[in-house]
Amino acid sequence: MISHSVNSNYILPIHIISKQDYSSQIGILVCEMDYIRNNTFKLTKDLSIYDLDYNFDNLSNSIGTLLLHITALEFKFQLNHFYKRDITKNEYEKYANAMPKYMNTRKIHGNNLNFYLNELKQIRRKTLLELKHLNDEWLFKEIISSKGNNLGNYYYLLKHIINDEISHQGQIKIILKRLKHKKLTSSF
Repeated sequence: MISHSVNSNYILPIHIISKQDYSSQIGILVCEMDYIRNNTFKLTKDLSIYDLDYNFDNLSNSIGTLLLHITALEFKFQLNHFYKRDITKNEYEKYANAMPKYMNTRKIHGNNLNFYLNELKQIRRKTLLELKHLNDEWLFKEIISSKGNNLGNYYYLLKHIINDEISHQGQIKIILKRLKHKKLTSSF
């Protein structure tokens, strides 16, 4: 894979290609997942707790909330589709405020960047490990909920995880722009 370095810890691919050690289609999705996650790391590099907790109005989410939401969404996917189990009380307490229904409660704050990065990395590491054991046939398998609803296939759900993170990168960029403006106008 041809790549270029953002810094010593993160490598961004120039091309989306199937990652080694995965089936062909899953490898392409893993490459996309790596690329998007590295963009998230680059975007949030060196943010302070103040930056991570900043809300520019009463309807906005903080960057910290968005980062934990990205983690929680992927964790929910793992529970439902890899582990096929209910969430534990401890897991619920950890991730509930990062799910859409509760994100606006402003209960996620006071964590440094390493906390969020470690959460993102830990969950992703588990996803990648599980995906190594699956094949492209699994990827296109139809998913039927316990209520009999067709939820699409695993390809769709993995693309949802990717697209959700891209969407939140856009929100993070807006928050950073507002934060920069606030810092500039507050210093006068």
